[in-house]
Amino acid sequence: MNEESCSGETCGALGEPKLVTANATRSAPIYSQSYIRGIRMQQPPAAAPSFHPAWNSLSTFIWAALIILVIVVFRKELRVLFQLLNRRVRLGAGIKLGSLEVSQAYVDPGGGKVTGGAVRAVRVDSDGKRHAQREQYYQPNRLLMLVHRIVPSEHPDQLYDILLYLVPHPTTDASLVGVKHVEYYFGKSWGRKVFQSVDRANGFAIATSAYGPFVCTAEIHFADGEVVTVSRYVDFEMGAIGSLPQPPATKPNAIETASAV
Repeated sequence: MNEESCSGETCGALGEPKLVTANATRSAPIYSQSYIRGIRMQQPPAAAPSFHPAWNSLSTFIWAALIILVIVVFRKELRVLFQLLNRRVRLGAGIKLGSLEVSQAYVDPGGGKVTGGAVRAVRVDSDGKRHAQREQYYQPNRLLMLVHRIVPSEHPDQLYDILLYLVPHPTTDASLVGVKHVEYYFGKSWGRKVFQSVDRANGFAIATSAYGPFVCTAEIHFADGEVVTVSRYVDFEMGAIGSLPQPPATKPNAIETASAV
């Protein structure tokens, strides 16, 4: 045994002598210097920074505040939107919001085929009672019908601008020639005023603005002295369908912009 060998002790892997027994020398695993250096170079994982529980809930508070702000700022628009959605559901119209879809009821005008779940039963008007009732909406007013159009309002406090006028029922001999003038009444929000229109060229049209649906009644004064009252529920279901025609040269039917009832 030479002087460089170690008797009763072994040389440390990094040159530092360590005292071990003979049995420990036989069973101890042998590691290379590079392996031991790798172990010494490994660092424990850095601990995640800890914050106060209130900071962790800050994002939730921000989203809640944002939602409340949107509801407060757009409360009028949201109210009108929910009213229209509620009305469409009650009327059986189709609605689709993302993955939510409510199918509408549809009746084929040709063969009477019905689709959709809103129509539960179909029967025939065998005694003609319903037909007679329907004719009463045509004959008393000499087949002149009160209709309306709506477009988004140009007034900041109103939702739609509305045009009401008379149209003769098509495929008949109905005419506006026998009409002298038409008197419109919209309700107390218009000051309980009665507005008269003599503009026969534009169907005795009259324009106003409103932020909600309302009922309009119109008295049709015929040249022979007869007076017939018709009515129209001015709804907003049509949205922006239709456009307002050009106003007449004279404006006998111009009225004040008022709120709806």
